[in-house]
Amino acid sequence: MNGIELAKGGMVFAAAVVLVVLSLHVPMQVVLVAIGLMVAFIINRRVGALIFAVLLIPTISLIRRITAGPSGYTEADPLILLPLLLVVVVVAMSWTRPTVLDHSLKFTHGAASATIAGIAVSVLLTTSFDMNGLFFAGLIIVPLMLAIVLSSGRMPPVWEQVAKVLPWLGFFVGSYGIIQFFFVPSWDRAWMITSKLTSIGLPFPMEVRVFGASESPGPYALFLGLVVTFCLSNAVVLTGGVNRFGWVALASYLVFPLILSGVRSALLSVGICALILALVRATGIARVLIPVFLIVGYQALTLVISRFGTNSTILNADRYTEVSAGDDSLVARLGLLKYLANPLQHLVGNPNAPVVDNLFIDTMLRYGLLAAAGLLALHISIVVIAVGNVVRKQNEVVSVCAIFIGILSLFGPSFNALFGILIGIVFGTVMTAPKFLVRKRPNKRSLASVNR
Repeated sequence: MNGIELAKGGMVFAAAVVLVVLSLHVPMQVVLVAIGLMVAFIINRRVGALIFAVLLIPTISLIRRITAGPSGYTEADPLILLPLLLVVVVVAMSWTRPTVLDHSLKFTHGAASATIAGIAVSVLLTTSFDMNGLFFAGLIIVPLMLAIVLSSGRMPPVWEQVAKVLPWLGFFVGSYGIIQFFFVPSWDRAWMITSKLTSIGLPFPMEVRVFGASESPGPYALFLGLVVTFCLSNAVVLTGGVNRFGWVALASYLVFPLILSGVRSALLSVGICALILALVRATGIARVLIPVFLIVGYQALTLVISRFGTNSTILNADRYTEVSAGDDSLVARLGLLKYLANPLQHLVGNPNAPVVDNLFIDTMLRYGLLAAAGLLALHISIVVIAVGNVVRKQNEVVSVCAIFIGILSLFGPSFNALFGILIGIVFGTVMTAPKFLVRKRPNKRSLASVNR
């Protein structure tokens, strides 16, 4: 054992002693945060720490409910900060590293920087320094900084490692959601009652829109929808019949808990991405697999409606098939258009404004026009790059995931509830390959040789 390993062992032992002492005097949630940060230190790899944060994105709320005891809820729970703190550590370790910034990244980096600056100015001018204000600002700022360090080469690529854990993580949270629908564990029931989640049904079996290991159906459907899109993309891109059928089978399985979440925008976004894959990228047997998936998804939807719709006021036919003036969700989204009539009223924004169901309008209301314009420009550029990647058969899987995020952002604040960490990884990966937008510049040496 060399000196470095001995020092690490000593520090781990000292940290363990401190944790034991802390557990006697502070809440369990604080101890778990300390354990999480200690695990990141032991890993001693930025990529490993980031993967650890990804594992916590769809599961940290379940951990919070279990550790909260009978109430299922802890006020100002520090556990929710753990994934974000891990990413902050990774970004801080990477920010001063050498950058590989080329001309093609200037626009996307500029849009991300404008969003960060707009949010910071809004928080400063409105003096919104309370914990909630800073936390929700951090949910956007930290992932965008992560996207910048990934795309500029300041830290190693992480998408391949993330791609290895996504299907397993999706299978776990999807299966938990199915169990939750039929049994509703006590900690989930307590969470619904204490946090007053009355809009998602009743805390009884088969009468609730599932939220899985997340805090509500929205973030749960965001993650599941991304994993379903990821699986479909792999089914189209990868070669080999067995692999393709395996990816389609997993995507079809995860559609069931996605339907049970009742989040129609996630289902719509998955459907659009499936059509894009079928029309633009699929060849051979893959052209058949996508329609098969859509048929399976439709059958699953009709099965849920016919089997559980009679007993549930949430998962009924009207929710999925009727679009009318009586649809509260549709009326609320159409009502957001009034804010666009005079956007100059929201130059600064109000970080404590209520959340609305559109990422860009929500950002404008809370953090001002500059932040919203920067975020909109970033999403448009990312989607343009992603579509170009799919057409050119480059980085197709992560690009289709970026398109899914772009579509879903029209229906809600997608950066909320820690999902922004995944957005930062996806956007940072896609931003590294916009070469088709850049004209090749002549080499200076070749010009010099010509002029001689």
